[in-house]
Amino acid sequence: MRSSLGLCLIVAALIAALPASAHHSPAQFDLSKIITFDGTVTDFEWKNPHVFVQVETVDAAGDPATVEVEADGISILVPNGWSSDSLRPGDRVSVAAHPARSETRHSVLGYAITKQDGTVLAPNPDRFRDASPVSPTEASGIAGVWLPRWEEGFFAVGVKSSSLALTERGEQYRNDPEFVTNFQVDCVPFAPPRIMVYPVHTEIEVLADRVLIHVDWLAAERVVYTDGRGHPDNGDRSIQGHSIGHWERNTLVIDTADFSDGSRDGITGLPAGPRKRMEERLSLGEDGKTLNYEFLLEDPDFLLEPVSGKALWDYRPDLERTGAGCDLDAARRFLQPDDAGIR
Repeated sequence: MRSSLGLCLIVAALIAALPASAHHSPAQFDLSKIITFDGTVTDFEWKNPHVFVQVETVDAAGDPATVEVEADGISILVPNGWSSDSLRPGDRVSVAAHPARSETRHSVLGYAITKQDGTVLAPNPDRFRDASPVSPTEASGIAGVWLPRWEEGFFAVGVKSSSLALTERGEQYRNDPEFVTNFQVDCVPFAPPRIMVYPVHTEIEVLADRVLIHVDWLAAERVVYTDGRGHPDNGDRSIQGHSIGHWERNTLVIDTADFSDGSRDGITGLPAGPRKRMEERLSLGEDGKTLNYEFLLEDPDFLLEPVSGKALWDYRPDLERTGAGCDLDAARRFLQPDDAGIR
């Protein structure tokens, strides 16, 4: 048996270069440290947007203790080898995790869970970077099933809000806690560009008059009309906005407007102004196995300069959509008081 929960291993050289989890603020967990402990699985909550594993172990004093290991959601874990049968109550495991900053909180952010047969599960796959299998087949266009990458996808479009050139109105929101909070805790998905780079099953359907984009994250879907229509006058504003598109040879060019006030793009940390517009481009890579995603975001009510970025998706026709919905308790649990989640 390895050391108990009370023994903390500092691995700053390894962890310092790693990005924060897709769903957590570093304020919740100490990402500069990893603790290791052995124990027995007592419960395995298979949910979106977070999976939780309850592990019975012992504390530094040798007394029984139950620790909640937090992981990414079903939609992110499945493409990385997880299933609803990955863990069962009674399984003996060794856990490596980032501890909570509060000493009274009995929860950790998982780094690696090793089973007795040697299988290693990554509770937060972003820490292991991209390991997407190479598809043996090539796509004939942008239609099909894709998996955005972590390093050249999810993290590639990230910007530091402190580096943005903002209008006076934008500056008012920069440090407003109401707008800093990740509103996915209410099971509301991000708008593009963030929703377009989640490392989950993403399917594109190309129809005669529209393109449908199904993102297996909080049931997010986008409709891009390609029948020549424009944006409606005084149309309804929504989280994902209203999208129209056209083809430039094999590249789909998307123009999106009419974002609702509460819409969040997931990178600026700002609400959407009434004049916010976004242009996106989707094109098949030369190898036929990757898809290039680019965006240009303009919002003159909040941004003095446009924000741009690009990402890379892998062709993954072998993946199946999980169809997992969003569990409100799982979405909000890490924001509850420090003793939340103790079983």
